[in-house]
Amino acid sequence: MNGNGHNGLAEVEAPRWAPLLGEWDIGPDSLVYKGGAEIFQAHGQTFPMGLVVSNRALQHGSYKAAVKFENVAEGSHFAGGLVIGYRSSDRYYIQVQFGAGRTAYSVTEFVPGFGWGVLKATGPITALQSNRDYPLEADIRGQEVRVKVDGVSVLEVLLSRPLEGKQIGLIAAGEGKVTFSQVEVTSDRPRLFVAMEYREPFDTFYQKVIKPQAESDFEVVRIDEKTGPGVIFQDMQREIAQADVVIAEITHSNPNVFYELGYAHALGKPTILLAQRGVDLPFDIRSFRVVFYDDSIGGKSRVEEDLSKHLDAIRQSVE
Repeated sequence: MNGNGHNGLAEVEAPRWAPLLGEWDIGPDSLVYKGGAEIFQAHGQTFPMGLVVSNRALQHGSYKAAVKFENVAEGSHFAGGLVIGYRSSDRYYIQVQFGAGRTAYSVTEFVPGFGWGVLKATGPITALQSNRDYPLEADIRGQEVRVKVDGVSVLEVLLSRPLEGKQIGLIAAGEGKVTFSQVEVTSDRPRLFVAMEYREPFDTFYQKVIKPQAESDFEVVRIDEKTGPGVIFQDMQREIAQADVVIAEITHSNPNVFYELGYAHALGKPTILLAQRGVDLPFDIRSFRVVFYDDSIGGKSRVEEDLSKHLDAIRQSVE
């Protein structure tokens, strides 16, 4: 299965790469940014920069590579790491890097019209050494990004918006060589969060309609089905942040459901709204597209069809 697949499996074919910035040596086991004369500005600094993108896609899963710097001498400018969510040079994407912003570890973003900026960073840059392989891993769960270095968690960031693209890449900066090896991409199933009242007839509607329509392509989460210790409010926020799409059943103006829907909208999540036909929706919701359904056998068949179409469209965007 390749990097576009599900079920937590890594690709078996090696990724293919296309350089966009800088000079690169691309071999079967490693990619080497050679430094060079092309000068770019990032994080308030100016230095040579290289960017290479892959045919691999990732929007929910894990991306790993070992990164080695030729020269990390004091005062030198260097950076290197993973590019995630790339679509084009003028669209939003993020990087998980060593050395950016004069820090050891960072999650940075490219914002069209503004350039590169640091979202979160930690660790002294003096912790990095020359000619040493540093295993770097980024776990992407919806808009939650967790960073590990050599298996140790160092950063966790909640992105303010969903990633626009799905391509992965590598980024490097500085005059010295930066070598990338052991590249691995593992895609998980996209996640779907369901916000609804936990009572009849909605429990049956969830079990008979929503879950069967969604679970073939999505990992379906309803907060009352989670087990183990934790604070429900925090679990809810985390699950929505990690979701790729949110379904909200809004027939009744339930405060909990509308809070969850508002949180999803604040994060820019794709949402599907469901409501029984004839309900008088709140003014602020009327401008959104709502899938109305009848609480009947015939209505069940129709809403299954409508829901399936919406899920197919979203599934294609997240695969």
